[in-house]
Amino acid sequence: MISTERFRIVVGDIAHLDFLADFGSQSFIDTYREALSLPDLEQYTAEAFARPRLLTELQDPSIHYLLCADQASSWCGYAKLLPSPPPDCIGGRSAIELQRLYVAPSHKGQGVGQLLLAHAEATASRQGFRTIWLRVWAGNRVAQNLYLKAHYALVGEEPYHVGEDARTVLLMRKPLPVDQAIGPRDSADPT
Repeated sequence: MISTERFRIVVGDIAHLDFLADFGSQSFIDTYREALSLPDLEQYTAEAFARPRLLTELQDPSIHYLLCADQASSWCGYAKLLPSPPPDCIGGRSAIELQRLYVAPSHKGQGVGQLLLAHAEATASRQGFRTIWLRVWAGNRVAQNLYLKAHYALVGEEPYHVGEDARTVLLMRKPLPVDQAIGPRDSADPT
């Protein structure tokens, strides 16, 4: 557990299953409500945030969930790191995806996103990854600004399918500090 004056970060485990399913699903719907149809959103979230799926992920040591709680011990956000094959524009073989970063509406603008992002980067670096990458919806300017301020570079775009619909997502990447990384690294991979 990592604490600041206002928030604490904990590593997600099975005890957090209900929070991750409910909060993740609602956050996804809230984010894409203006862009996608409700039936497509409901279909996607029923699959992506299904409790059996999340349980499997929580038991997988290569997948990392980081949860943020406020001073009242209320969960106010989470980040998910997933080792997945990066698109070609990301480059490097030692890369991990920041697949999700959600902040409760009541806590937006309070530094929760920045805190989760910093801890996700540190976790990835400690695991030996040299690059962190992500997809962000082209219409989500707030998230894009968070990543740009944290020195992520825009490196491409691709369609992202939710049900029958597809929207453009931007691909961003950031090299991780070598001095923080431990574990095996590909010496031929400069990123």
